[in-house]
Amino acid sequence: MYKDTVLPSVLEQVVNCKDELAQFYLMECIIQVFPDEYHLQTLETLLGAYPQLQSTVDIKTILSQLMDRLSNYAASNAEVLPEFLQVEAFTKLSTAIGRVIEAQADIPIVGAISLHVSLLTFTLRVHPDRLDYVDQVLGSCVKKLSGKPKLDNRATKQVVALLSAPLDKYNDIVTALRLSNYPRVMDHLDNQTNKVMAMLIIQSIMKNNTLISTADKVEVLFELIKGLITDLDATTVDEVDEEDFSEEQNSVARLIHMLHNNDPEEMFKIICSVKKHIMRGGPRRLPFTVPSLIFSALRLVRQLQGQDGDVVGEEVPTTPKKIFQLLNEIIEALSSVSSPELALRLYLQCAEAANDCDLEPVAYEFFTEAFVLYEEEIADSKAQVTAIHLIIGTLQRMNVFGVENRDTLTHKATGYSAKLLKKPDQCRAVYACSHLFWVDDQDGIKDGERVLLCLKRALRIANAAQQMANVARGSSGPVTLFVEILNKYIYYFEKGNPQITSATIQGLIELITTEIQGDSTSALPTSDPFFTSTLRYIQFQKQKGGILGEKYESIKV
Repeated sequence: MYKDTVLPSVLEQVVNCKDELAQFYLMECIIQVFPDEYHLQTLETLLGAYPQLQSTVDIKTILSQLMDRLSNYAASNAEVLPEFLQVEAFTKLSTAIGRVIEAQADIPIVGAISLHVSLLTFTLRVHPDRLDYVDQVLGSCVKKLSGKPKLDNRATKQVVALLSAPLDKYNDIVTALRLSNYPRVMDHLDNQTNKVMAMLIIQSIMKNNTLISTADKVEVLFELIKGLITDLDATTVDEVDEEDFSEEQNSVARLIHMLHNNDPEEMFKIICSVKKHIMRGGPRRLPFTVPSLIFSALRLVRQLQGQDGDVVGEEVPTTPKKIFQLLNEIIEALSSVSSPELALRLYLQCAEAANDCDLEPVAYEFFTEAFVLYEEEIADSKAQVTAIHLIIGTLQRMNVFGVENRDTLTHKATGYSAKLLKKPDQCRAVYACSHLFWVDDQDGIKDGERVLLCLKRALRIANAAQQMANVARGSSGPVTLFVEILNKYIYYFEKGNPQITSATIQGLIELITTEIQGDSTSALPTSDPFFTSTLRYIQFQKQKGGILGEKYESIKV
């Protein structure tokens, strides 16, 4: 009765009254008063009346209300979904929106987009599994946007709502990546909003722990977030807010760790794809994004560790060597954009990974690069101290090098240590080098003589530092350096270095005591807390007895 008699009569009255306010009010009444299932079964009749209304009637609001009602109806009861398919609700609504937009040529762009937002919300609620419908809505929105001037604020908000809807619904960016029109809609946003949208996409991935597992998806994803990866316009450095910029780039860096596949071949493709995109980022972005990519590649290297045999077959598989070549290129790019300290750290990380893969030439190459950077790029004295300690620490853990290569690198490291600007820094770096000649592993190097040479050299430097302090300040200052060296002597003494005897340690203790007393007549030898703790340790070992206790027996404290 409603379908055949009531609705046609009511609609006829509405269309004939020709008053825009009355038409709007009455259409609203029809939508709100009659039940949802009635609307669903009479959709065609109802939508057919819209183009006949006065051109000034706000049809988009009426249509939006209708779609909201229907989508709430579908959401509240899953059993009615077949009815929606039966009456082809999506196709009818989509066609009606197209007709309304055509009929009202002067409809503002924000109105057209808000209609698409309502249709998309309807589609995601009623047909969440029909990605083709979702893509169709985005596609018709692209058509409406193309050729239009810059969007105003309200229109931009609607486009963001349109793009956010699939993310919120699917909680899975992988689904959104299958929508071919998604990036095309994003292209219509201004740069600032494009960045905001890119951040929303990354946050969605992080929140849902979504792994992006193929190179093709990575390509689409990086196309979506290109606003964060390259400068889309000629924005000068001064206009960019540093804090926002850091947050954006750190998000991209975090995103790189979400791109993963257990298949080495596919993972290598993903790494190559990410490299291609982030290398366009320019000098300000690389220091943020490159480390993530390097560690992602090193994770793959660890996975492949020990698989570097000859594989029979036409296709050359992904090997650690191949990845290391790629890593070398990436870090080279980083060192050329004035981030030498970061590049040096990454070279050393790669050298360590090459060591674990038993690739001596590769590890040596990375070390050479690190030394070249140290020589040519790192001029700041504090940065030099940090760098030399990193180099010594990494070299000490290397076990892949033959005698010749190890000697070359060790010689370089000790040479640089002795050339640091400040005497105390020199002294600390030189005694740290002693560890390069004594590796406390089963088959590690144990060269007691050279350890002793390093320590004696450190003592000479400490002595010189003490004298310089005396000349400059009239007092030789604290004896910290001597006590630090004493602690190294004790370490090697306990490890069984035959060159370091109890007599040597006794002599050093006496030297420090004399220094402390000579510095100030009233000072007691115990006035240096570090020295006091060291003596207490020796005393404790003597009392504890055992093998160590016997060693310390002859030392008088």
